[in-house]
Amino acid sequence: MNLHDPGHGLRRVNTTDFLSLIALALFVTYGVTLLNTILPPAILQPAWLVTLISALLDSAPLALLGLGLVHLVAYLAPDDIQVQARRDAIARWAVGAVIGFLLLFPLQIASAVQGHGLVARSQSSAMQVAAERAQEFQRAIDGATSIEDLQQRLATLQGPGLQLTEQRQSLTALKSMLSKRLQESIKSSSDVIHSPWNPSVWAIMQRTLRVFLLAAVYALAFAAGSQRRACDLSLLREAQMHWDLTRARTVRRRQQRFEVRQRQQQLQAEEALEARAQRRRQADAPVPPALAATVTSSRALPADMAYFHQLSVDGESMQVGELS
Repeated sequence: MNLHDPGHGLRRVNTTDFLSLIALALFVTYGVTLLNTILPPAILQPAWLVTLISALLDSAPLALLGLGLVHLVAYLAPDDIQVQARRDAIARWAVGAVIGFLLLFPLQIASAVQGHGLVARSQSSAMQVAAERAQEFQRAIDGATSIEDLQQRLATLQGPGLQLTEQRQSLTALKSMLSKRLQESIKSSSDVIHSPWNPSVWAIMQRTLRVFLLAAVYALAFAAGSQRRACDLSLLREAQMHWDLTRARTVRRRQQRFEVRQRQQQLQAEEALEARAQRRRQADAPVPPALAATVTSSRALPADMAYFHQLSVDGESMQVGELS
């Protein structure tokens, strides 16, 4: 196939026009589907929030495919100024889509909190109904005067009838057995209602996990095709660059702190070696001779006291000489 053939260029133009129309159809379908789902708005209702989030996520592949086709058309027609301008405009609009999918995280949290509140109120109401029903049965059991009366009271409350083996018991034993069975039924109902494996609670958790995963995936996908004004990089590339710069600065700061710590440890080791060598030199130095014992104690005396001390010493020396 000759790329310089005029027919080839015409076929490429026809292909780009066809892909552009497909992208436009996908965008329109996405908008119509979304509006048809979320109108009329009811922001404070949990069901509307769930419907809005589901519509945004379920219809997101249409918009994502349309965005991909727009970029493909721009790649096939790099010299078409109108196509390039259209791609830049839609890429800037895709930034809003990224922000919208990121906003689904707090929106889903609010929806999950509201849904959990509804489940808690439903559980409380069900437990209250079960308790009132149990009190009615307990009053019927306590007020019965005979087995026939007890059976009639239970039938009036649409409760289970008495078996033949139970009718042969005494009224006191039958009341005790039915009361015990009623308490076990209340406990079993409470365990079922307040069980952590409640299907409603697990449905909320599963929906929340699904929304988080899909919102993150679609936010990254739209970020790869979005572009801020006066910027040649996609939003995803910008985020990656910022992440790389932040990580590099963090690694550099850690390396600097490590080097400072190493220098401090080295200085401390050198100071310890110097102190050890100083103590060793002091221990090996010769000890100076002691002062002569002939040094008189008058050196430490004041001048006047030293004078009288010298006179007394000379007088003693003269007496010793005369005696000798």
